[in-house]
Amino acid sequence: MKVVNVQGRKKTGKTTTVTNIIAELCRRGYSVGSIKSIHIDGFTMDNDNADTGKHAAAGANPVTARCHGETNIMFKEKMNLREILKHYDNDWVVIEGHADIGCPNIALGCTAEPENSGCPESGKDRSLASQIDENTIACSGIVSNEIEEFHGLPVVSAVTDVKRLVDIIEGSFKD
Repeated sequence: MKVVNVQGRKKTGKTTTVTNIIAELCRRGYSVGSIKSIHIDGFTMDNDNADTGKHAAAGANPVTARCHGETNIMFKEKMNLREILKHYDNDWVVIEGHADIGCPNIALGCTAEPENSGCPESGKDRSLASQIDENTIACSGIVSNEIEEFHGLPVVSAVTDVKRLVDIIEGSFKD
């Protein structure tokens, strides 16, 4: 299984980038899973008043909710990515958010450097510079409308050139 991470602050184009990468990987014949990191204080996929919440309160862990069109398995603890990935059996897993497992990373920003303005919801650094790390293989997001390279890394639009972005991702893995 190959894992790639897409990271950037809110409103930099993460979900668009992730969904386009997933669609292109699927178009190439791969099975693809995804993991979405949610950074909202107090967020839960379940609530205490739902039947599944009552199951968890009684001691069940995990709890599975199954209906006609989907199955959700909920663990009542935060799991690290390596533990989560044990539940996947895909060719690829695309993570939206910060990955702490050292996989290839696509950094997103709405500007290149923090001193530039123009990012929605100002107050947080939404630059590429704030998202680059030693695992970064390419950049994308809103800033890809303005630049093609940043600190030696290709900046590729997941909207207009997702094939090239996925070529870079595939090329970052040596068989």
